[in-house]
Amino acid sequence: MITRDDILKLAKEEYDVCISIYLPTHRMGEEVQQDPIRLKNLLNEAKKRLKDHEVDEQRIEKLLDEPRKLLDKPLFWQHNDKGLALFVSEEQFDYYRIPHSFKERIMVDDHYLITPLIPMISLEGTFCILALSQKKVRLLKCTRASVGEIELEKAPDNLEEFLKYDVNENQLQHHAGQGANAQAIFHGHGGEKDSDTHEVINFLKQVENDVTSILRKRNDPLILAGIDEAVSEYRKVNHYSRLMEQSISGNPDPKTNDEIKNEGWKVIQSYFLKDMYADIERFGDLSGSDKRSNNLTHIVEAAHYGKVDSLFVPIGEHSWGWFDQERDVVHHSPEQNNGEHDLINLAAIKTLTQSGNVYALEKEEMPNQAAIAAIFRYA
Repeated sequence: MITRDDILKLAKEEYDVCISIYLPTHRMGEEVQQDPIRLKNLLNEAKKRLKDHEVDEQRIEKLLDEPRKLLDKPLFWQHNDKGLALFVSEEQFDYYRIPHSFKERIMVDDHYLITPLIPMISLEGTFCILALSQKKVRLLKCTRASVGEIELEKAPDNLEEFLKYDVNENQLQHHAGQGANAQAIFHGHGGEKDSDTHEVINFLKQVENDVTSILRKRNDPLILAGIDEAVSEYRKVNHYSRLMEQSISGNPDPKTNDEIKNEGWKVIQSYFLKDMYADIERFGDLSGSDKRSNNLTHIVEAAHYGKVDSLFVPIGEHSWGWFDQERDVVHHSPEQNNGEHDLINLAAIKTLTQSGNVYALEKEEMPNQAAIAAIFRYA
C-alpha cells in the first residue's frame, strides 16, 4: 500500500532518467495471466523512449533489468490489486500495488509521474469497518472501490465460540448454559447486566484488543457496524484513537462485504474529503479574485515559486510543455519531445513538495469544470 509519505518522496526524486509505469492489474480470472504480458509491452515501450532520449543500450538494459525480473515471477502476479505503479532509475526500483484503477501510462523524464497517485491522498483513502455480530465478526479493509477481509489474529470470530470457552491462565474450560441474555446485545433487546452480559463484554474486549493491535499498524480510520447496543458496548472498551463517531446501524449478518463497504463509504467520504470540499467552496468564494486561477500557464509559474496553496487536477489528464525559469515563460507543446514535461504533473510536484494541497477529481467534478484550478497563497 502506498502512503502520502511515499508519494511525497517520489515527488522529491530527481534523477537523470526516471521511468514511471502505470499498469491496470487484476486480482482474479484469466486476465491475471495477461498482466505480465502488458508489463512486458510497456517495458518495450520504455526501451524505445529511452532510445529517443539518447540513452545508450548498455544503460537501458541496466535500468530495465529489475522490472523485467517481475515477468518471471508467477506468484507476484497472483497478489495484485487494481493497479501496479513502477518507478525506475539507476538509484532505485520501487513498485506499489494500488487499490484503484488508472489508465495504462508510461513516462520517461528527469522526475516521476505522480498525478495518477493523487487519488490515494485525496479521494481513495483506506478505511476499515468492524462488523459486530454474534455469528461472525468481520474486520474489513476498504477503499471507495474495493473491500477485503482482515483475519483476526487472536480473537474468536463469533460469540458462540467464545462462550464455549473461558481463557483462564491459558487453560480452556467449558461453559454451559450461557448466552441467552448476552446475545440480546447483538439482537437489540437490552438485557440486564448479568453474568451473561459480562461474557459478551469480555468477548468484545478480546475482539477490541486484536482489532486495535492490527489497526495501530495500519492507522486507518475505523467504522463500527452493528446493532446499536453492540456498537455502544464496543465503544466503552475501545482504545483505538481513530474510531469514527458515526456508525453503520443494523444487523450486518444479511449484508455482503460489498454492501457494508458501500454504507461505510457514505460515512467516511466526508471525513476523507472535508478539506477538499472546503477548498472547492473557498475557490468559489474567491470568484473575481487574483488569489485563484484556472489558467495552466499562470498555475505552473505560481507552483514553481511556491505560490500555490491548493491545486485541483483532473484525473487521467496531461498537458505537455516546459517552464523557462530564466524568462519566466511557460511553453506548451502538443506532444512530449525531448525537454517537454507533463505540466499538470509538474504543478502537482511543486505544490506537494512546497506543503500545498493537491486534489484529484474527475473532469466533470473540477471547480467550474476547469482543466486545472488553483488557490494561491497570495495575489
